[in-house]
Amino acid sequence: MLQRLGLDRLTHAVYKQLFAGRYRKADEIATQLGVPVEDVRAALERLTQLDLLRPSGEDLGELVDPRLALKALLLRQMSGIEDRLREFEEDRAAVRTLVDRYAEARPGGLEPGFECVAGRAAVTDRLHELSCSAETEWLAFLPGGPSSANWLEPAQELHRKVMARGVANRVVTTDSIRGDAHLALRAAWEDEPNCRVRTVPSLPVHLLLVDRSLALLPSDPRDPWHRVVQISVPGAVEAVRSLFERAWENAVPLGSSGPGLDDHGLSPREKELLRLMARGLNDEAIRRRLGVSLRTVRRIVAELCARLGAASRFEAGYQAAKRGWI
Repeated sequence: MLQRLGLDRLTHAVYKQLFAGRYRKADEIATQLGVPVEDVRAALERLTQLDLLRPSGEDLGELVDPRLALKALLLRQMSGIEDRLREFEEDRAAVRTLVDRYAEARPGGLEPGFECVAGRAAVTDRLHELSCSAETEWLAFLPGGPSSANWLEPAQELHRKVMARGVANRVVTTDSIRGDAHLALRAAWEDEPNCRVRTVPSLPVHLLLVDRSLALLPSDPRDPWHRVVQISVPGAVEAVRSLFERAWENAVPLGSSGPGLDDHGLSPREKELLRLMARGLNDEAIRRRLGVSLRTVRRIVAELCARLGAASRFEAGYQAAKRGWI
């Protein structure tokens, strides 16, 4: 059970014998377990290396309080997980770069049903072109936050443009739009008759769906409108639309008072941040999803760690799950 923490089966068995406290010699434990005494001494050495056992004048050494020693061992593993997640993010970025280069160099470009639109000016032109050609439906994910601030106002203009033409229009944005920093943008939406804007704690990416026939997705969530992929493959479009509909069902209308606290005293943003932390996302990725500043993310993380009595963000995620907060 504890092999991932560095305790193999024999070392774990020896550790449990030390818990019993009935033996004072390594050969007594060896006899009890039916193994060579050399193997027991190797297990004792392993326990010492893991700081679960402290050398002393006695043959077996002194058992460190498991409430402290095992917790320290678990936190050490959490630190290793954080390092591996960081390495994974670096590897994923490298893979994405290679895939993009392959797509650019490949004769004929992308597969049929996929079109790449590169450059802010080209992306802006495509958005206006789609706003003029949309006939039945215009659905959008618009994460808020600093990186998206320059796009929220143009997005509202497109929103009003398609509404004026009688096109059904729905927008999901993040709860951050309810803050004072976006007061004018929020008011512009709320003043519209039959406001069809809802908010959620976080969104994965920017997204546009037009007439159930095509979807626009960013190549890089960190710079969403520098380069996009237009998808017109029916199966892919339907899958993306299902993602939108699920978010819409769970979202709160912008004109309402907004989501309240849950039974644990957590706001939807705090609960979502804990969920993203538990999944291993770093502060930058969490910032993009919540649509807030990096400073805000770090402040909320610090407050939650204090409430949970956690020494690290990963321990906070663990404690939150253990207490049923997420």
